[in-house]
Amino acid sequence: MKTTALIIAPLLLLSACIWQNSLPSDYPMTGADVTVQEGDIITELNARTCITKGGVVELVHPVINHTAALRAFKQHIANEIPVNTPDSYGLPAVAHAAAVGDVAFLTELIDRGAELNYPAALNRPEPGNSCIFGGDDLSATALAAKNGQTAALEILLHHGARPYGVELAICHDHLDCLKLLHAAGGDLHEGEYTFDDELYPNSGNARSLGVLTYLINNGVSRKIPLRNLSDLTTDRESALPYIDLYLRTGIWTKEQAEQFLRTYYPN
Repeated sequence: MKTTALIIAPLLLLSACIWQNSLPSDYPMTGADVTVQEGDIITELNARTCITKGGVVELVHPVINHTAALRAFKQHIANEIPVNTPDSYGLPAVAHAAAVGDVAFLTELIDRGAELNYPAALNRPEPGNSCIFGGDDLSATALAAKNGQTAALEILLHHGARPYGVELAICHDHLDCLKLLHAAGGDLHEGEYTFDDELYPNSGNARSLGVLTYLINNGVSRKIPLRNLSDLTTDRESALPYIDLYLRTGIWTKEQAEQFLRTYYPN
């Protein structure tokens, strides 16, 4: 028995290393021996959001194909890869299961000892690029909240996951996820910032009356700067639903709404 264990253990470790090292650096979701649906890689690469600063392309946030990642992880974990093995983004299987709401697999991972509070900070510079993204936004709870996976989020919180993802629940209009995170101790001011001595509150990210009302009733500022809305919109048409929301809740006056349109979208 001891001899068998001594033989198997190194093989498992070696297979884990081979899989990890075989992951393409620009698309770390699939192992070389896993069939990928045609277009997965191209879709992921083309979906990244990029901006340019001083001639340097900066990848602002990864657009991760969680479904493809989970498909790969399921096969490898079935072959006894350690449950907390991360991909090249630093994300273990539990992150992808939370993101897609695969409750059955998430429960299996937890039963097998998955770490729910894995180090989520990710800064993976590439030659010629400044790539900084991740942090708490890549935690299992944040990924569940972003995608409105209420059942997965509830399981994570019940098993001791930290309640990150408040800002994402607000931005993506998932009120049930927001309530779960808040009840578990999540900070409703997560992600707020001050610019030019003016507070940009999370109430300014709310897209629906339900989310906005919940935030206001729980102490998030009603004062939303005009510039806050300009950061969330791209043209006059995209701003109008927000303006209507602010007017209906009394956050903005009609004069403020007119001032915003004159200033940012005069045409």
